[in-house]
Amino acid sequence: MEDGELYGIITAMQRMCMNDGPGYRTSVFMKGCHLDCQWCHNPEGKSRYPEVIPFVANCTGCMECLEVCPTGALSIIGESKPRIDRGLCSTCLQCVNICKYDALILWGKIVTVEYVMDEVMEDKVFYMHSGGGMTLSGGEPMVQPEFTLALMKAAKDGEIGTALDTCGQAPWEDFEKVLEYTDLVLFDIKIMDSDEHRLYSGLGNELILENAKRIASSGINMRIRIPVIPGRNDSRENWEATAKFIESLGDPVQGVDLLPYHPYAGGKYKAFGMDYPYPVGEGLEDEGLVPIVDFFVDHAPEVTVGG
Repeated sequence: MEDGELYGIITAMQRMCMNDGPGYRTSVFMKGCHLDCQWCHNPEGKSRYPEVIPFVANCTGCMECLEVCPTGALSIIGESKPRIDRGLCSTCLQCVNICKYDALILWGKIVTVEYVMDEVMEDKVFYMHSGGGMTLSGGEPMVQPEFTLALMKAAKDGEIGTALDTCGQAPWEDFEKVLEYTDLVLFDIKIMDSDEHRLYSGLGNELILENAKRIASSGINMRIRIPVIPGRNDSRENWEATAKFIESLGDPVQGVDLLPYHPYAGGKYKAFGMDYPYPVGEGLEDEGLVPIVDFFVDHAPEVTVGG
């Protein structure tokens, strides 16, 4: 690593995406999030820094990782299920290096702007013909505002369209800089009641809603993304409050994307040996979405399911 060079931390890059903005896109998943949503579909993206995560299905219970762990952070419970005490883990990677079965994985890669853009640029021809580009997602891109800003600048310099997928929980001063190089904002609105939002996401939503208003006032195109979580935000009262707020944002809102809870998240938590408050292997059935779609069709220019 060279002194003075800007680095960021990502969990993954996914090419040829079609659900993170228009056209074909490369989605860059940044690590770290200000919120702690119970239903998060990317738990590996919550922590700001690289971390070791167990992949319990691969564990044979050989105990070699316990033997090399210098801090005693590892334990094996039940039927060969590794557990990591985050308070003790120093991310020394000795356990990752010794495991022959990929039962311990390092999530979070330290990268440069050049590294990311080299991969993004490989699909430029597809962006040009489809109206696509690069989407910064996560986690939450605004947890790493300087790196996010540098990536957006680099994309615009390369004549690539840009989208920012955000939960909205970040200082406006950071948003203001990034938005100068942003073509589209995919803005999450989870729950309108602030107390309920704090209960299920860890923080109230005052800053989030204020930032949504400011982004709309700037005139940048927006799509509102709503995770549909049974028993959390699928009440008629929340729909009506959300629709009223969306209508108040005006013309910049191009549509609403309903993102239904699906079983893949539960499978990921199970594979990582993490607790999940929803039934693993179950998802929101299509018939459960029909009344929600019907409602928002009357309150948004366009409604999609799945983004």
